[in-house]
Amino acid sequence: MSDTPKYRNRLLQETSPYLLQHAHNPVDWYPWGEEALARAKAENKPILLSIGYSACHWCHV
Repeated sequence: MSDTPKYRNRLLQETSPYLLQHAHNPVDWYPWGEEALARAKAENKPILLSIGYSACHWCHV
């Protein structure tokens, strides 16, 4: 059995702990920036924005 995640997306290159938590989601996430805006505009698609934070277990219990 392999420990290699099945999915990888652009968030793998980020430094934010919150974004890194989602780097192996089966969603083609883009970090906020010109690349995301340009692709949405080119494909005439809306932007789905996910806002959150990363905290220790006790900070959100």
